[in-house]
Amino acid sequence: MATISYLEYSNRDMKYAKDMYMLKNFDPCGRFCQQAVEKRLKYYIEHNGTTEDLRILHIHSLAKLYARVCELSGTEVDKAIRGDLHQLTTYYFDTNYPCEENIELTDEMAKEALEIAERVNSLVDSLREGSND
Repeated sequence: MATISYLEYSNRDMKYAKDMYMLKNFDPCGRFCQQAVEKRLKYYIEHNGTTEDLRILHIHSLAKLYARVCELSGTEVDKAIRGDLHQLTTYYFDTNYPCEENIELTDEMAKEALEIAERVNSLVDSLREGSND
């Protein structure tokens, strides 16, 4: 049986996010967007990092994963992207786990999550194209 890569999982999660949006099932849409970005960042790290980076593949912090991608690619951390990643994280946790401020995503919030995921995934893809991956 073939191993599925982080990239394949990321693409699958984006498809699921879009499907959920079309079905007006907005909370899962936001969760799948977060997962798609997390796996895309991990794909970059897995293919461009060192053996020491293998442990970072077990974390779920988009901010930490993004910071490592920036280190590996020699790019500066973009504060707007960091804010976008924080937004995806909020949508993920506040719709998935009990907390003080549970939310239900609206159409606009889910659309924003899709736009963020597309933007971040495109950025990571452009970095991948510039690497030896």
